[in-house]
Amino acid sequence: MNRSAPGLLALAVLAGACSGAAETASTPSTTTSTSADAVAPTTSTGTATESSTTTVAATTTSSQPATTAPPTSATTPTSNAAPTTTAETPTTTVPPTTTVPPTTTSPPTTTVPPTTTSPPTTTVPPTTTTSAPVRLAWPSDVGTSRFGVLGRSFAIPGGWIRPHPGVFLWSDIERSRGTYDWKMVDWNVMAWQTDRLAVLATVWPFNSWDQKSCHGDEPKIHPVLRELPRRLFAPCDAAAYRDWLTALVERYDGDGVDDMPGLAYPIRHWEIANEPAMQGGHGYFFQGTSADYLDLLATSASTIRAADPEALVLTGGQAGMQPEFTDFWRPVLLEAGGSFDIGNIHSIGSDSSFFSAPYREFLDSYGHADIPFWVTEALLPTRPEFFGQRAPTGDQLARDTFTGFASALADGADRIFNVGPHDPTGGPGPESDAAFELLARSIGGFSSALRLSPSSTRFDLPDGTITYVLWDGSGLPADVTGEVMTTGYDGATATADASTFRADVPTLVSVSP
Repeated sequence: MNRSAPGLLALAVLAGACSGAAETASTPSTTTSTSADAVAPTTSTGTATESSTTTVAATTTSSQPATTAPPTSATTPTSNAAPTTTAETPTTTVPPTTTVPPTTTSPPTTTVPPTTTSPPTTTVPPTTTTSAPVRLAWPSDVGTSRFGVLGRSFAIPGGWIRPHPGVFLWSDIERSRGTYDWKMVDWNVMAWQTDRLAVLATVWPFNSWDQKSCHGDEPKIHPVLRELPRRLFAPCDAAAYRDWLTALVERYDGDGVDDMPGLAYPIRHWEIANEPAMQGGHGYFFQGTSADYLDLLATSASTIRAADPEALVLTGGQAGMQPEFTDFWRPVLLEAGGSFDIGNIHSIGSDSSFFSAPYREFLDSYGHADIPFWVTEALLPTRPEFFGQRAPTGDQLARDTFTGFASALADGADRIFNVGPHDPTGGPGPESDAAFELLARSIGGFSSALRLSPSSTRFDLPDGTITYVLWDGSGLPADVTGEVMTTGYDGATATADASTFRADVPTLVSVSP
């Protein structure tokens, strides 16, 4: 019995050891679910130490799964000296200090490429790809004719219009200081461009609020046109006028800056006021001296050219060659060198060829021989030439239209605008209008013109065709031979032998190259 007691004691000890080993073997399976922070207790004994070693395995398995040493702790049950072997385990739990890989997993910090992806900052092209404003070119089919009309429409290819008074009035566009209303102007410009018309724009430099600021004590006058203010002096506020004129030209110059939406081609021709010498009589277009108008012309020209270097400036129309008008314009022409690009003469029922030849001489004599001129108001005389005579018939006015317009162009006019039905009295009538249109269609695009005699003119067309306008019995030059086609002022056509033909009525004869 005494011998068996130690044996039973040994068996009991052995059983206790086995149960202790079983507990330590199960600890890793329960502690592996703990967080990495559980690595910190390295001073715990026995099973707790193995728990820490198994947690280290959990952290190290992410970088080196092959070294998951925790299974080696399962050998502990083979040695009954678990306490001694567990003492070694804490010394071998150096892996927590070697678990630097998580700290060396600095690739996320070395992912500098996102910061070095500077291409967005170097993608300057978006800023440089802002294309420069596109300047609209003058179309090849617009303004090619030498003929135009007052009014709103003209059914001639390449034709011109001169709206009168038009819509380019300072008083209408800037009714309140600093506020521009472009609706009416835009609407008209769009309509003209739909019809492919070239526009001569008359600038009306008058505004009621401006006139009142320095001429408020002046009596009101009766302007020729009801659309104009009741005072017509040069602008009081020159800066305000320049601002408005700049905005006007910029809106329609087609340079891509502040242009009218939908603008198809530029407006390039600007006439500064109208008949400034017309002061009194049946009405006013201006109030002031020649010096006042000269200053207005110079200011307007410099402002327009600053906004559009390709613009062309016309003087306000000279109302005729009568002394009261030449006296007003002589001082202007003497000092206006460089302030205008095109001269401008009017003839309202005064001259059969619209003062074309004498106005050319007038410009030349005051230093402007290199300046072209336009007749921007041409109205045939409709009254008897002498007292007691009858007024011309419609047929006679049609003949006079043919000869008068052909003569004016042959005498040097670069463009000519028929007042026609725009005249308040109704104009010369439908026969005259038809003759004018026939002439415009026949010679409108001529490249050069020459007066051959008092009753014959020659027009050279771009395609090489030569067209003669003949009247009062004139014939063709000797170098024109063979059969020719003739067209009368009334549209009647016929054929004739060139060597024997004589124009009993105003007639067109075209000779092909």
